[in-house]
Formats: sequence, C-alpha cells, structure tokens
Amino acid sequence: MPRTNAAPNGVDLGWQEPEEAYEPLITGLPNEELWKLIRRFDKQTYHVKSIPKVPRNNLDLEISNDEVFTPVKFKTHVERLYMTAVVGAFHLWKHLTRLRSWREWKRTSMCLAAYTIAWALDSLLAALLLLLVVLILFPSSREFLFPPVPPSMIDPSTAGVKKPSAGVLGSGDSLTGAPEKHPGEAVEQEAHSFVTSVITVGCRPDVQPRQMLTTCLLMKLAYKTANVRSVEQDKTKKPVAEAVFGEAATVSHHISLIADTYERFGNALSPTAPFPRRRPSVNLASCLLFIILMLQCLTGHTLLKSIGFLAGFGFFGDPLWKRTTRFLDWQLACSVCSDWRNRIDPRNTILYNVPTNAQLTLALLRLAEASHAPLPPAPSKREPPEFQVPPKAETGLGDTLGIDQGEVNRAMEPDPDKKAEAENQPRAHPTTKHRRVLNFVKGLSKGVVNSGLAADRAISHMGSEKAKFRAGVLRSGPTPRSGPDKFAARFEGKKGWVTVNTSTSTPTVSWSGDNGGPTWTMDISEISEIQKIGGLGWKTKIAVSWATEDEITDGILIKGTMGHEVHLTAMPSRDQLFNRLVAIGGQIWGEW
Repeated sequence: MPRTNAAPNGVDLGWQEPEEAYEPLITGLPNEELWKLIRRFDKQTYHVKSIPKVPRNNLDLEISNDEVFTPVKFKTHVERLYMTAVVGAFHLWKHLTRLRSWREWKRTSMCLAAYTIAWALDSLLAALLLLLVVLILFPSSREFLFPPVPPSMIDPSTAGVKKPSAGVLGSGDSLTGAPEKHPGEAVEQEAHSFVTSVITVGCRPDVQPRQMLTTCLLMKLAYKTANVRSVEQDKTKKPVAEAVFGEAATVSHHISLIADTYERFGNALSPTAPFPRRRPSVNLASCLLFIILMLQCLTGHTLLKSIGFLAGFGFFGDPLWKRTTRFLDWQLACSVCSDWRNRIDPRNTILYNVPTNAQLTLALLRLAEASHAPLPPAPSKREPPEFQVPPKAETGLGDTLGIDQGEVNRAMEPDPDKKAEAENQPRAHPTTKHRRVLNFVKGLSKGVVNSGLAADRAISHMGSEKAKFRAGVLRSGPTPRSGPDKFAARFEGKKGWVTVNTSTSTPTVSWSGDNGGPTWTMDISEISEIQKIGGLGWKTKIAVSWATEDEITDGILIKGTMGHEVHLTAMPSRDQLFNRLVAIGGQIWGEW
C-alpha cells in the first residue's frame, strides 16, 4: 500500500519533485523500480478501450488481436523486445562464456561434476530440468549459481574483464555500460538507439541520430522526386506496399506478445505485491517436475521415437490439425467449453494471474488511487548523467571473476578520451559541404515551420479545427506545474486546465479555460476510450523537432459511452493524466 494518509481529493506525494518523494511510495518496492515501471508504461501504452468483461486470467490491459498498427507503436514494441529478450539473451551468453573459460574454476568444476554424473546416469535432460526447478523455487540459488557481474565488462572471447564500450561502468545491466541517473535508463536509451540505428541504416554514420532521421527523410523525398515517372508506371508499388504494411502489423503484434510472455515469466520468478508470491513459481515448477517424472518412465529409445513422431506430425500434419480444431469448435460451440482455445492458453493456465509490466504498473496505479494518493511521475531527464562510476557500483568483482581487483578497477574507471568527449558536448563539427547544405535546409525548415504556426494562429480564430489542434504544439519555455489534480491543456485551441476531481462520490474530469468556468465535465466511470494523440504526424514531428529544437507537446482523446468525445492538445503532462484516468474508474481496459 502507498505510505500516506488518505485525503479527500488526493495527497501530493511529490509531483513537482519526484526525486524527493517518500521512500518507498509502495511498500516493498523501491522507488527506482517504481519509476522504471512508470517510465516504460508511459512509452508502451497509447490506446485503451473499455471491454465488457474481465479476461479469463483476471487481468485487463491485454493486447487486442485488432490492435491498430502505427510506426510509433512498432518502434515501441521493438524497443520492448530489446529490453527484455535481447538483453536477457546477452546476459545468458556472458554467463555461459564465464563458465566455459575456467577462470571461475570452482564454479566450473561443480558444473562439470554435475554434468558428468547426469551423463553417466543417462539423465542429462532431467538434470537440466531439475536445475530449473531449483532456480524457480529458491531465488537465493540464482545468485549463488550465477553470480551477477555487469555483462558490459566481460570480454566475449576470453571471459576476462574489458572496459565497457561506453567508456565507463555507469550501469550494471546494460550492454554498453552507459551512465544513467536512474536504474533502467541506460537500457531504455540503448533500445532507442538500437531502433534508430536500424531505421537509418545506409545514412552517414557521422551524423547525429536526431539529424540522421531527418536526413533519411530528405533522401527518401529526393528518391521519389527523381523517380516520379518510373513510379507512375510501376504496377508493383501498391501491392508490395500493402503486403509490407499488412505483414508489419502482424510482426508488430507478435513482437509485443513475445515481450509480454518474457515479462510474465520474469514476474512469475520475481513477483511484486499485490500479486501472489509463491503460486506462479509453484505452477512452473510443478510442470517441470511432471516432465521429469515422465522422463524417468521412458527409455531413451522411446523418447527419441516420441520426439521424431512429434516433429513429423508438426511438419506434415497441418491439414489434420486444422480439421481437428474445426471439429472441436463445432462440437463445443454450445457448451461451457466454447472458449476452449482461451482455456488452454498459457496465460490462463501456468501463467494465470501473472501480469506483464504494464499490467503490474496499472495495478500499482489503482492501488495508489484507492488510497487517495496518486503516484507522481518518474523523474525527468533534465540533465545528462555524470560520466563516472556510480557510488553504488559493485565491489569485489575480482574474487567473483578470479581476476585481480586492480584490473577490474581499471576497467571500471572512465576512459579519459570518452569522458572529455562527453563533457564537451555539444562539440563543434567540422564545416563540410554536406553540413553546410544540412544547416541551410535546417534554417529554411525553421522559417517554414514558424510561418506555418503563425498562419495557424490566424486561421484558428476563423474556426479551422486542424489549426486549433496544432495551437501551442511547440513549447520552448519552462514546463507549467501540473498534477496531481490539475493539468495544463488546450481545448479547441484555447488555453486552460484539466481538473480531475475525486472528492465526490462520482469522480469527474473537466476542463476550464483561463478566462472562465468549466467548458465540459465528464464522469470518469463513463469513459469508454482513451487514446494518446501526437501533436504532429511522426514524420512531421521528426522534421519540426530537428528544425526548431523545441519540444513538441502531444494530446489526448477521451471518448464517453454516449458517443461524446473531447480532444485535448498541447499537454506537457499528457502521460500523467492518462495514468490517472485509467486507474480511477472501474473500467476493464483492453489495449489497442
């Protein structure tokens, strides 16, 4: 539970200065872990709709099969995959490298002895599964059998120590060791840089990432202009584009499911209140123990024959499998097992009531709202982290790795060249023909943007809806103080404030202009859909942000059950309002 006393309209736990908030805000969960969950929830969750009933696993915020595909959402899913599966696989690879090197000879000797005994008893697979059972049921065994070491320090070829590629050991879980102000930020920035690098493959490597995206857009425009005649005659463009877009939506959905599954297993192994602590791990261990018992009842010959049969059936038995599933759908259509596919889904069996990180965050937000103490936002990245080893850096790694501690300390210390480069940012770039052209385009673009915004201000007074939505989209001044009950926002182009009122029996959300009373009020319980809306299109956003170097504020769309909808724009604290609205009402949300 949040550590606070209840108040009629909520307690401010540190919305203006989150770093000075109570510790811990949620009992049993460090604030840094809470900030990490909230940061990633803000980036991941864009669009929710109210659904009529709770899913079978008693957790809402499940990703819909009909989720809307957008390039921004696809980018977010790939970043999630990087932060979960890719980083996890990298950690596993470094652990295996350490074991194979014999540098930690005691640990490697124990593993070799266990392997030899299992091999002699023809029980290698059973021994591996038994190891997994021990790791699942006894969390303390994980650190004993696999002592944690920052993976960025491990040389993949020798398993010795090396200086992290970032030049300093500023974080313990990232692949580069980059500095961070709060745990998890380095991995998040790595994921962002990874996706940006993939998107901009083929562009000049000496261009900064922010300029790189804009350069690629200009290259794409030039390509289209140079090939306009051939494009008009090209009959493959439209079908290929439709096929790519359709497959991209499918790939994006499956990437999100993979990331969700990885997060569920992580939360099953390391659960967080208010979710059960023992039941998920017992369920997983029980399944593995059942397989171990089955293996003991089978001979090696029978096991190989069974594996061969299953492999053959999986390859050749597709028509039979489809007929069987259609028959079951027809036979069970009118029975209590009509949803038999959902009943056998791992989310509803071995992972029953095990949340993803987004579902866990939503549960914590609801827990705080029930205590009239809304959780403050995660601290913002106002200044870059210092290029140095953090005070809480791990010590004694030399004994763990079987290496002299002095060598470890030298690897952890900042690289002088990279430190000087980081402290002198932004550095002066040499004047080249490419850069002169880029600066000219940037200045020209900034003038066009400013002229367009000035025209929007004039047109908005004449009633143009599109111009009203773009009013105030660029913000260069300080962020207005917002939360926990009032949030700066524009409605129909007018400046005002959104107010969340929980002091009455029916919580409401309303908007009032700077010059008068409330323009509209809506019961939060009647909200049927909430969607984060970009202030500009994603391509325009990249170009405008690069040209003006100003922050682009986005908006939010709120729909009611009676068809009423409101579109709020120019919201610096959009994510915080979104989090409060999804947590206050009693709706069951689905993610679109």
